[in-house]
Amino acid sequence: MRRVFASLLLTSLIAVVPATAQIQSRPTDAPIVTADNESWYINREPVQFAGEVYYPAGAAVFFSGNTMVRSGHYNGVPLYTDTTLEPFSVVYVPLERGIMQPYERRRQGGLAGTTASRAPSFPVSATAATTPLPQAPTAPTAPPATIGAIGVYTPERTVATSAARIPPPVGTSGLVAAAPAPTRKTLTMTTVARPATNDGVWIGYLGEKWVSAGAALPLTPARFRVVGNYDGFPVFARRDTSEQVIYVPTREGLVAPYRLKQ
Repeated sequence: MRRVFASLLLTSLIAVVPATAQIQSRPTDAPIVTADNESWYINREPVQFAGEVYYPAGAAVFFSGNTMVRSGHYNGVPLYTDTTLEPFSVVYVPLERGIMQPYERRRQGGLAGTTASRAPSFPVSATAATTPLPQAPTAPTAPPATIGAIGVYTPERTVATSAARIPPPVGTSGLVAAAPAPTRKTLTMTTVARPATNDGVWIGYLGEKWVSAGAALPLTPARFRVVGNYDGFPVFARRDTSEQVIYVPTREGLVAPYRLKQ
């Protein structure tokens, strides 16, 4: 009888006392493997993730273990997504010192005419794309188009036509009249208008004017890091200094310095 009473009492307590559980979440561990020395990252090739192609775009950000989670990998390098953004819109590739390079998916096909959680780096297509996505862009071999810069000018040459030769008259004495001496060709040249400023080659970036600051330097991942995007080309800064100088690709393996005009 006592055993039956104790069993009934225990069942009643379980029914009365609600079950409680605690779920503890911990931040995502910082990535150990990075893509700094991977050839596909150095050449700015796209990556494949979840059946889509993602292109490098936008300024690099710092890793946040509270919002970023590991979602896949590409050629042995882990890929991360931000849980606060639209799914499958942006993936992050880890770099050294906790920096994450965003890779974006183009807003084409079923995403044509839409935007994600933030303004996309690439133009939004008004209609669905009917052609396959373009291949990965190769490393730029020439500097981007410079706004306001003075290019190389070649003077226009105008050569005056020589006077028409008059056929020598045919004499009856058997002598042929000497041909007239050839006329001298004239050369006219035009000149360039005097420049309004003496800034030389410059670009507009982040609303400021950046002027050329010297000869190009070799581009190495250990020396430079990506800090932005200019007209589809990456903008670099040196890792070992905080000077207000940016570097823009001028040809394969070289970047040209530009300093902020005061």
